[in-house]
Amino acid sequence: MNDQEWMTVSECSEKINVPVETVRRYLRQFSIYLKVKKMHKKYLIHDDSLTVLETIRQLYAEGKNAEEIENILATSGATMTITVQGDDDEWMTVNVAEELKDIKKSLEEQKQFNKQLLEQIQKQNEYINKRLEERDKFLLESLKQSLEKRRMMIEQTAAEKETPKGFFARLFAKKDKKN
Repeated sequence: MNDQEWMTVSECSEKINVPVETVRRYLRQFSIYLKVKKMHKKYLIHDDSLTVLETIRQLYAEGKNAEEIENILATSGATMTITVQGDDDEWMTVNVAEELKDIKKSLEEQKQFNKQLLEQIQKQNEYINKRLEERDKFLLESLKQSLEKRRMMIEQTAAEKETPKGFFARLFAKKDKKN
């Protein structure tokens, strides 16, 4: 925006034919509906705000109070703005409706991202659980086989101890052990 679009309070007062103090009062009461920026100790009002200031003046002339005017401006779709200090310590006026739309869009994008992330985490959990199940089955099967081999070895050892060996069996067994 160029500087020609902005005017001082006194210039605005002359343009809309309203006393300077009245314009300042409007700025204090209805600043969220006006594009205003502060430069040092001066307030600058944007050209777009002239119609809103004239509307406020007209509503007061009709006998409306500040609360009624606030409600009328809010429901009429008048652009709501706020002045905030930016990251570079410079004051800027932002349109509340546009900012809210941007925030809503960002939130929707974040929801979609979160949903995708949650789905991915669920898939990973299913994969991990499946792999753990397979591992457990493999370990149980290996354990069963190991226990079966040990049981068979114990039975074989017990059977060998129970059967008495004859003279020749003991004789040949000793020879085999020596060779």
